[in-house]
Amino acid sequence: MTVPDVAPPVSQDGLPHYDVIVLGAGPGGSTAALRLAQHGVRVLLVDRERFPRSKPCGGGVLVAAAARLSFSLHAVSQRVVYGFRVTYKRDAGFAHTYPEPLAIMTRRRDLDTFLADQAATAGATFADGRAVSAIHRNGAGMIVDFHDGERAVAAALVAADGANGVSRRALDMPVLDRAVALEANSPGLPRHAPDHVSLDLGSLPGGYGWLFPKDGHTNIGVGGWPVVGPQLKTHLAAYAASEGLSPAQLEDVRGYTLPLRRFDEPLTRGPVVFVGDAAGLIDPLSGEGIHNAFYSAQLAADEIARYLSGDVPDLRGYEHAVRRQIDPELAVARQLQALFHQRPWPYVRLLRHSGRFWRSFCRTVRGEATYVGFKGRLGPAASLVDVAAAFAARGVAQRSGWSHP
Repeated sequence: MTVPDVAPPVSQDGLPHYDVIVLGAGPGGSTAALRLAQHGVRVLLVDRERFPRSKPCGGGVLVAAAARLSFSLHAVSQRVVYGFRVTYKRDAGFAHTYPEPLAIMTRRRDLDTFLADQAATAGATFADGRAVSAIHRNGAGMIVDFHDGERAVAAALVAADGANGVSRRALDMPVLDRAVALEANSPGLPRHAPDHVSLDLGSLPGGYGWLFPKDGHTNIGVGGWPVVGPQLKTHLAAYAASEGLSPAQLEDVRGYTLPLRRFDEPLTRGPVVFVGDAAGLIDPLSGEGIHNAFYSAQLAADEIARYLSGDVPDLRGYEHAVRRQIDPELAVARQLQALFHQRPWPYVRLLRHSGRFWRSFCRTVRGEATYVGFKGRLGPAASLVDVAAAFAARGVAQRSGWSHP
């Protein structure tokens, strides 16, 4: 399959035309722009902020996510993590290590700038500081209006502007469920296992606390179901104090939401595809979103290239691909999340005392195993997971603040 060669953007009816406009230069948007440029597509990547820009995010990239890329993230890595430390309700914990890397610690301002540069190097036009005010249909394509009064036209659009972006509102997409989180930075490194990612389990309904060690500072955060939102500041201060970090020295305290899609919700609207957080593809068990931002962006870019070349009549193949390749993982993750938060302690004990369970956890973090594969290895007992998770999900609906489990 080849996309026909096209001239540089020219003005028709006073408007510059592109094959694709990508809204949002986070991990999903820049990955989509990079992949599209590699297909030979004329692509405009825009972000409302000037780069480099700060972004609320813990800044941990699992090896499974990094493996989705064709290049290394070494240039923006502040630390490579080989172990996890786990506490239960902010009490004494335990630490495990693994012989292979598990995660890369970075800062989103560095990661996002690096990814946008990769897309630009591949041939995408990157325009930062371009806030979008509206998007509309234009025959078979789309028109994008910018706050500075300019407009651009494209045959297709990638919505990678997050759950709070213009795209979902403009196209009347369903409102996504949200988890909530609050994060901050603390000078120095944790006193316990400073070379490990630390997780505190059992303290927050539907979530956990984390410590991500960086280069000379620590990212600390707490998150959970919407019902815990009003208590996040209290939880953050208490968690910091329990880890020997001064709540008074916490800097850059910021809250954000984690969008979660229900499986019957659409991922396309005409010539527009939604990827990453804009699609609600956060892992409901871990709260991690970068992996599926990379993955969905690549699936979307490949389908758009097929669409532009005339191989397919529309972009519904992207939605089918997500339902086949991403949704099954998210479905099992949602089951495991409901079971875990029904009664966390047994799973914490299992993680502490079972080498087999720890190795399975690490293989999943590294992308060498999957949630679906884990459940499949249970054999006939997998049906018991379905029953137990369905029961637990009713509790989630009652306790979480969501209308759906």
